[in-house]
Amino acid sequence: MTKFGIGLLGDQPVLEMCEFARLAEENGYEYVWVADESPSPPFRDVFVAMTAIALKTERVKLATGVCNPYSRHPAQIAVAIWSLNEIARGRVLVGLGPGGSVSLRPLGIEMWNKPVSAIRESFKILRGMFAGETVNLEGGVLRAVNCKLGQAPQEKIPIYLAARGPKMLELVGELSDGALLTTPYEYLDFAVKKIKSAAERAGRKMDEIEIANWLPFAMDMDGDKAKEMVKVEVCFMVADSPDIVHEKVGLRPEDVAAVRAAIKKGIPEAMKKVTREMVDSFSISGTPEECTEKMEMFAKGGVDQIVLSSPFGANPREVLKKVGGEVIPAFR
Repeated sequence: MTKFGIGLLGDQPVLEMCEFARLAEENGYEYVWVADESPSPPFRDVFVAMTAIALKTERVKLATGVCNPYSRHPAQIAVAIWSLNEIARGRVLVGLGPGGSVSLRPLGIEMWNKPVSAIRESFKILRGMFAGETVNLEGGVLRAVNCKLGQAPQEKIPIYLAARGPKMLELVGELSDGALLTTPYEYLDFAVKKIKSAAERAGRKMDEIEIANWLPFAMDMDGDKAKEMVKVEVCFMVADSPDIVHEKVGLRPEDVAAVRAAIKKGIPEAMKKVTREMVDSFSISGTPEECTEKMEMFAKGGVDQIVLSSPFGANPREVLKKVGGEVIPAFR
């Protein structure tokens, strides 16, 4: 059975995000992911937003999409998640990743400093603290000195790893409870195989690992209008994805370079460089029929949870209801 979640970028007022989360819960979505893109404007703090959402919902699972160990130390992430999980009564999971340009560049943080080591060390800190242990670590990137929660959570708090490149995908198979991909369909088979082979080497089974895929989503009877709406997010996804993803999709290096250069001049310039091919690969967008067909492709390709990220459409509330009423039941 394919599960569905929504992805909130954190660029809306917090109470508006609460409204979307309640709407998702009422219409059959099982997850609400909230991006951690601060301090770039206009993004709200992920934990403030998730706390408000936790108080306004009852069933949906809440996830960070995603925190990184450079701008938030894993021990601080552990304390925030533990505190939030008390409010949400066991509905919280951690989305962890090496971060992207929006969250790191405003802080002057290098992209990326030994990302595999940083994530591996983050797992040690998070898992140790969630188990009630006192964590001491002198790592290649991170340090922890007598880090401990007030008490261990009563339930397991899953950790999902955001992964694009081969080494991070292998870490998913080795360590993670789930993958949070931002993967074009053309790259999906490669990604799943990388995760599976690493899981087998670690003595794990794939049914221990949930594959979630987060993509910008917009649906409209005017398919071109919907595809235009996702360009903002697509330009960042193209810019931050490793070259192996571009190769699998078939993008020309000069087109990718043009997007990366244009982002430094501002979003309007970057959007001009986003091609239709990029939109088709890095989003679920278009008419209802086109969107449903794309979702079916991902479900058949091994995705366990489809995360539909805003903007959703010209009338986002009605789009979420339509997907909840017509699409989600069909996938069950």
